[in-house]
Amino acid sequence: MWLSSTLLAAVAIIVGVLATFHPQTDGEADLWRAAVPIASLAVMGGGAYALQRLHGPVDTIIGLLVVCASAFAYALSVEPLLTPGQKSDSIVLSLPIVAATVSGVGRRSLTSCLVVCGLAYAAASSAALLGADLGGRVVVLDFTAFGSFVAVALLLVVLWVARRGAVQQAPALDRAAKMQQSVVEEARLLGHASSLLHDTVLGDLHALAMLAPGTIPDSHLAVIRRDLELLERSDDLMRTTGAGAIPGLIEATSESRLAHALDRVGARGLRVIVSGDAAELTRLDPVAEEALVGAVEQCLVNVILHAGVSIAELAIAVSGEEVTAMVVDAGSGFVPSSAPADRLGLRISVYDRMLGVGGTATVWSRPGAGTSVLLTVPRSTA
Repeated sequence: MWLSSTLLAAVAIIVGVLATFHPQTDGEADLWRAAVPIASLAVMGGGAYALQRLHGPVDTIIGLLVVCASAFAYALSVEPLLTPGQKSDSIVLSLPIVAATVSGVGRRSLTSCLVVCGLAYAAASSAALLGADLGGRVVVLDFTAFGSFVAVALLLVVLWVARRGAVQQAPALDRAAKMQQSVVEEARLLGHASSLLHDTVLGDLHALAMLAPGTIPDSHLAVIRRDLELLERSDDLMRTTGAGAIPGLIEATSESRLAHALDRVGARGLRVIVSGDAAELTRLDPVAEEALVGAVEQCLVNVILHAGVSIAELAIAVSGEEVTAMVVDAGSGFVPSSAPADRLGLRISVYDRMLGVGGTATVWSRPGAGTSVLLTVPRSTA
């Protein structure tokens, strides 16, 4: 619609300029010369609007009749403003025909667009030629208007073909997007399972190795049973598709998650002093909550394995839109930049876990000066 309106407005300006500079007859005002042609253009604009916006058969016929009548009235009324040598293909006569032609492009189907554009072109051009002939103009083929009709028809066909191709490709693109999502989800679950395996099996094996020969204490047996149940639930998860099937794997609430994590490291001889607002964990997204508790537990396991101390501190706090947990020990320490590549506890169970929920993990340590690990997750991962 905007193209038809722009063309008709441009023609109205041209007509106004012609009326202003055209030689006057006695007693005739300049602007009155342009009144009837401009009024005809306005009526033609209404017909073009009806053709583009109103798609019923009756509306289309009325729109074509309005365009035809207004084109005829325009051609007759604008004739006195043209120079004697101008023919029926004058640009002043051609532009309204082009404006009428493009009024059919808003239809729902290619066939209806082509039919309405063709009818509008035929009606407007026939009326304009008749008006020019009655005004004494030389009637010739208007290549500007005809070329515009051909160009509009070709453009509509090209757009229809491109749109049809896009529609045909849509199912394939949708399948590709779903496959990509499935691959990403599978990789995330595999990473989750890897960290879970490291935290449970390897930790339990190390705890058993540290026991004195003889019967395994009931506290250790209880931890091993819980971890076996956890691994079994993790195996069920790997056979389930869909992001909605990713529950917290440790326990149902963050309070029990943290409590059981502390029970597991306590069973291995580490005393943990907890400070801060542990209840903030209950307000985290379940996935972020599980990741944070799992990373805290791995940091505490690292204290057991490498620090050479039996006491560690855990501080939980809220800072703005983040929840932080800091694990501190006064053990042997190490140089973080020179940590061996096979230290999977840090890479898989700490760094990767935090990265997976949009969080961070920062390690400060020095030989002989202990280790501090700051874990940060957003309060909302939406």
